Amino acid sequence: MKYLSNSFDQINIDEKLCLTIGNFDGIHKGHREIIKNLIQQTKTSNLKSAILSFTPHPKIYFNKQKNFMINSQSKKNEILEDLGLDYLIDLYFNDKFTQLSHVEFEDKILLEKLNSKRILIGKDFQYGNQRKGNIETLKVFCEKNKIELEEIGLILNDHNSNKISSSAIRENLKAGKIELANKDLKRHFCVAGKVIKGDQRGRTIGIPTANLEYPLNTIIIPYGVYAVETIVEGNTYFGIVNFGIRPTFNKDKPIVEAYLFDFDNDIYDKDIEILFHKQIRQEKKFNDIKELLNQINIDIAEAKKILKYGN
Repeated sequence: MKYLSNSFDQINIDEKLCLTIGNFDGIHKGHREIIKNLIQQTKTSNLKSAILSFTPHPKIYFNKQKNFMINSQSKKNEILEDLGLDYLIDLYFNDKFTQLSHVEFEDKILLEKLNSKRILIGKDFQYGNQRKGNIETLKVFCEKNKIELEEIGLILNDHNSNKISSSAIRENLKAGKIELANKDLKRHFCVAGKVIKGDQRGRTIGIPTANLEYPLNTIIIPYGVYAVETIVEGNTYFGIVNFGIRPTFNKDKPIVEAYLFDFDNDIYDKDIEILFHKQIRQEKKFNDIKELLNQINIDIAEAKKILKYGN
């Protein structure tokens, strides 16, 4: 997959594109259906599959929202490449871009810069300055320039028949409903980072942990204990994670602490990825180490049931 990230006036693609437009944050089940359709259409034509996306996300740009994204950029790229996409085009969402009228967006970007020959889009799509462009103006543009246009229908989830959306997934993650979010994502919500040195207290009580800082721009899940898988150097290990401020030890900076079952390798400074299965409980303050250790052992037993570890 070719990943292009630049200002709209610096992008120029000669290959003919079958294109869809959107942020595709999360790359959830609905997104996957769109991408599958997009790629399938290129197999019967000489077109290349492409997603036109934006960085930063418009809601971050306009509303200055923090901890908003479901995926890091690297994870997003990894998933899209695995799905077989030809192009991910990330345009800088800045003042210059937001001043483009919907007609300029059509002519300068869709036609001149991206060589669009087929566009797949949802009927609620809006674009251009003051969002004056919509599916109707896009139909006129496509007809005028002999570009095929296909409207994408709603894709519903399995558990309550609502539209699958990144917004709903964010709300489930913020509420600790990891399993529901994972169903719509069609994979496990994950965070990744480099293992850092912590207080090394866990090792002294027989529960050594791999610590990492929670990614800055990622949606924040509730403080608590989770059943997880952790990928280390391409290998997968089951375990539990405590994410929070560790009130028992009077800490105030949130950190991810992963305890991997039957694992005691030195992985400081190594990159790991943590896949969340289910929240076991909320974070709490304990009276002493003995009480904490007792609860950790209960958490481990519960996580092993959830993960079917040892079965």
